[in-house]
Amino acid sequence: MAGSRHREGHGASRLRFAALALALTSSHACADTFQEKWMGRIARPPADDQEASVYWEDKWDARGKRFKANEVSCAHRTEAFGTIFVVTNLENGKKIRCPVQDRGPYARGRVLDFSLGAARQIGCDGLCRVSVRRAGYE
Repeated sequence: MAGSRHREGHGASRLRFAALALALTSSHACADTFQEKWMGRIARPPADDQEASVYWEDKWDARGKRFKANEVSCAHRTEAFGTIFVVTNLENGKKIRCPVQDRGPYARGRVLDFSLGAARQIGCDGLCRVSVRRAGYE
């Protein structure tokens, strides 16, 4: 009798192991789907034909550092400081790599605020239409 109990217990543990393996595999598949659907949107925001502006006030930036207008930088509402964008001016085709170093723009409908240095390099005189991509996703 003891032998048959042992076999039933062994079969039950195999069943539990199989159920656990299935559950872990299923949750991994759901995680991939979640990342593709939601995290992919964060990593690669749709950013064709949007408006960017130029700012140059002598002030402190959102990081607590002195804003230097002649350096190449930009302001974005939500991206982490240090994130590098590849920005293309759709009016003249010029591209720059621009780090996020401040918060903004605060005007509705704009995706970025360029420092004066970045605006000069990309050829933006105030307002311009741009395509924005995270570096590595362009």
